[in-house]
Amino acid sequence: MDLSLAKKLRDSNEKIDCNKHFKILAGPGAGKTRFIVNHISNIISNSDKISGTRKIGCITYTNIGVETIVNRFQNVTEYIDVSTIHSFLYRHIVKPYLWVLKDQYELDYCKIDGHSEIIPTFSLLKEWKNNTDQQRIRDDKKLAKALSKLRWELDDCDEIQLCFKHIWEGKIDKYSIKKTSYIEYKKICWEHGLISHDDVLFFSYMIIQEKPRVLEILRAKFPYILIDEFQDTSPIQTKIVSMIAEKETMIGVIGDQCQSIYSFQGADVGKFMDFNLNGMDTYYIEDNYRSTQQIISVLNFIRGKDEFQQKSPNNKNGNKPIILVGKFFDAYNKAVELCRCAPVHTLSYRNNLSNMIKYGFEDYFSDDIVDEFIFDDGDRGKMIFYVINSLEYCKENKIKDAIKYMKKAYRKVTLFQDKAALINIKRLLNEYDGFFEINIKEFYNNYLFGFYDIKSKITSGKANNYYEELTYKKVASVININDDNGYYRTIHKAKGDEFENVLLLMQPKENYDEEKELGFLLSPNMDNEEHRVYYVAMSRAMANIFVCVPQLSESNKQKINGFSVLYL
Repeated sequence: MDLSLAKKLRDSNEKIDCNKHFKILAGPGAGKTRFIVNHISNIISNSDKISGTRKIGCITYTNIGVETIVNRFQNVTEYIDVSTIHSFLYRHIVKPYLWVLKDQYELDYCKIDGHSEIIPTFSLLKEWKNNTDQQRIRDDKKLAKALSKLRWELDDCDEIQLCFKHIWEGKIDKYSIKKTSYIEYKKICWEHGLISHDDVLFFSYMIIQEKPRVLEILRAKFPYILIDEFQDTSPIQTKIVSMIAEKETMIGVIGDQCQSIYSFQGADVGKFMDFNLNGMDTYYIEDNYRSTQQIISVLNFIRGKDEFQQKSPNNKNGNKPIILVGKFFDAYNKAVELCRCAPVHTLSYRNNLSNMIKYGFEDYFSDDIVDEFIFDDGDRGKMIFYVINSLEYCKENKIKDAIKYMKKAYRKVTLFQDKAALINIKRLLNEYDGFFEINIKEFYNNYLFGFYDIKSKITSGKANNYYEELTYKKVASVININDDNGYYRTIHKAKGDEFENVLLLMQPKENYDEEKELGFLLSPNMDNEEHRVYYVAMSRAMANIFVCVPQLSESNKQKINGFSVLYL
């Protein structure tokens, strides 16, 4: 972005015209949330367009961001609608107007209630293969992973299409998935009442195309729409926002191209860079209130000289970032020691790396366990897996999700609804310490058998041998908690949050490529999304940042500036 065309804001407290479209470039720690809160207050105080029925739509990328903003507006919530982009589109377009598409896509829209990540189960795949005559594809695990990567995209003519981002994602061994069968998979999911987050974008776009008056209703309901983390929006989302902005509604977007890390969900950093509306003003905020100057200096180096250079307006000083060379647990213990036993948040690219610390595993392992449950042990495997999901979500105080997974586990049990789910969750949590360390065979036979029509034990065969070697703890460690707000997270789940002390976990030794993994420090390139991901991780830290690597060559040690190095 050419900053010569943008106006520098003094800080996030500076007011701007609330009746003009705007775009703001704001780096990490710049006070984006503070700006949004102040701007909303400015609109409420000075605009005659706001009432109990005409609100400010405030959209952010994560539920953590939603909660942060809602907590700032305890007394004026009737004037704002704060949500994630998918929740906003579902509530205001999909849910009330999905009936518009019922004939076009043979939708039983009454079955659809909410949206979530869809795991392609054996029964879904079987139905799809039968309907599309593709029984030659025998590897259901690979097929499930492939179909999970289908994405809705806009072409150059603004026509929406279903495709894989990479050609190889649509191939199973030597077979290519028929292009004409992509939509058939979606229709089967919809027939079962299943729509993904990505489908919400598709339905929203198609409803608007079919019934443009929906735009007029949205504009009437929302004279102002503010969108945080706009660099993470997809072209479909951007197009919908642009159409809303054509009349009446004032649009404000805030983001940072160097923090765009969701291309796997369709985000296109170029769309943020190029986004423009008639009469739009562009601003930038340069300061970083979050981190020490020592951390900011490293962030500026990673970001590159072509971007603005952040500084600490309060001259906040602290320790140099530290590279810890050694094993994960040794690094974690050293970080805690150096932080004088203050909490240390671990961040990693992969879910199972952070969970190694959380659940106490020394050795790295694959998360293919999920596939084994879903595809190798049929309904029983799915039931066990969903029960464990439920319990681990409950341990994170995510009760709604815990109930959802427990009901999925016992979906074939008549009258197993919310009350039964809660009773079963409570029963099992009371015994949690008793089964956390045991194997899955014992967990199933001692804690699930005999309840809710579970009438047979695991006693022999392939499943018996597999479950005897697999512990509850190991399965729990691969559960992917949405909106995880604990101490051990993926970098993507930490987006929008900040922590006093951060330990960044790189790949374990067996998967470690030093030049590649440390590329973001050796030769940073913000066109490389992996480098942007690590930039986001580093920028979460307020006081101390530690980077754990299994090894570090002497030559690379000399090349890395701004860090101390400790060998463990």
